[in-house]
Amino acid sequence: MIGAIMKKFSEGLGRLFATDTARRQARLVRVWRRWSEVVGPDLAVWARPLGHRKTTLLLGVEDAAAMQEMHFAAPEILERVNGVLGEIFFDKVKFDLIGDMIPLDAVPNAYPDYLPVGCAAPGKLGGLAGKFDPASPVGRCYAKYVKFFSRRGA
Repeated sequence: MIGAIMKKFSEGLGRLFATDTARRQARLVRVWRRWSEVVGPDLAVWARPLGHRKTTLLLGVEDAAAMQEMHFAAPEILERVNGVLGEIFFDKVKFDLIGDMIPLDAVPNAYPDYLPVGCAAPGKLGGLAGKFDPASPVGRCYAKYVKFFSRRGA
């Protein structure tokens, strides 16, 4: 009896915390997407969001000179970001060189469905259709494979 009550209680707590975590993550996503509005266009040009680790805001800069300048702006950035989040979510800022990293405020590139490939279509295209579970990774991959060669007019 007690075990069943504790199980229900722990499930309820799990849902409560999962919902709170999901809400916090959604707010962070809104901050990343509106980065220029949140910190202002002047600061957004110099520091771009890379994410966070616990209560540390991770920002990327282009070079060491920008990193040094942004250290002076860190308190202002923290104030603006925490103000938008409505709570003290971050207590420090860590700057890193962007390099090959993609900032979270970057506009996603629109990649084509398929990249052009110079290979011939197989002879029995679609011969295994219906043999794989369409919800499985292999089934989805095979469907894309067939669609790839079908769209090329092969």
